[in-house]
Amino acid sequence: MDENKIPEVTAELEKTASDIQETVAENTENAEAIGDTLTEAPDEQPEQEQEAESVDGVASADTGIENADTEAVQENGEEEPVKKKKSALQMPVIISLCIVVAALLGYFIFTGFFLKEPEGVTWSNEIDGATYYYEFKNDGTFDAYVGSVEIHTTYQKSKTAEGNTLTVGATIGDFYSGAPATYEITGSRLLGNQTLTCKYNEEYQFTVKQSAKKDVDLELPKDFTPDENLLGTWLFKYMNYDIYKATFNKDGSMTLEFVQDGIKYNGTYTLSDGKINFTYYVAENFSTPLEYSVDGDTLNFMGYTFVREGSAAAEATPDQQVIAPQQ
Repeated sequence: MDENKIPEVTAELEKTASDIQETVAENTENAEAIGDTLTEAPDEQPEQEQEAESVDGVASADTGIENADTEAVQENGEEEPVKKKKSALQMPVIISLCIVVAALLGYFIFTGFFLKEPEGVTWSNEIDGATYYYEFKNDGTFDAYVGSVEIHTTYQKSKTAEGNTLTVGATIGDFYSGAPATYEITGSRLLGNQTLTCKYNEEYQFTVKQSAKKDVDLELPKDFTPDENLLGTWLFKYMNYDIYKATFNKDGSMTLEFVQDGIKYNGTYTLSDGKINFTYYVAENFSTPLEYSVDGDTLNFMGYTFVREGSAAAEATPDQQVIAPQQ
């Protein structure tokens, strides 16, 4: 090598070594900076997550997707509950309920204190030691009960110059058949102290009071042995009309109904010596012995010829069958 060039090479080597040292120093500083950044990142992450949650919470509250009672929004590091939005249907529902309650209350007050009509109430009075109960139905039927006896007929209401009138279809208790009676109702239905005063003329009037009907329990016969041939329902028919109906039950209870008159006797019976001992109640027990005999689907009873309900004999009853009792 040329001795004259040695100093120049030496200078270039020294310059290269200096550049290498500067590069190493810069890399060292960069490495330290990267290490500091990695060290500080975990502390900054929660703030980023909290900001994301805060934004999501606000969006959920605005869109109504999340339940506002359980979500919270972070603002300035503090939690604030999001108020629940009320449904637009709540107010109409509340108003409708208030209208229904008011209507029911008005109806209750009107019916209890101001309604003065005979329907929907059980009325009663005492006649010769027996309690009569009367019921006027909205369908125009009139039912009366005395002891174990039922009477069913019809009635009509009308308004005349004399006042409101009632006309019943049969003589029951103090009511006359087919005669209009003016009536007046006083008292409160709700308090149970209403009275119904009926007047046919100036000389004859009567009053019935609001009450609860009490049923009569007839004692069934003990050690009763029925006649199996007698059990069931029997009809006495005339011109294809049912006139009398008698039903005999296995437990000793029976009913005897005068169909055309709307009268039904509920009672009990025993059997002895070819007779039916029929017992019913009005003011006290009444017992009546009635002879009977059974021949297949035919029953001789009360002096009439009955046929078994639903049998061929009941469908083929001759029109000439007499209505008068047999001698």
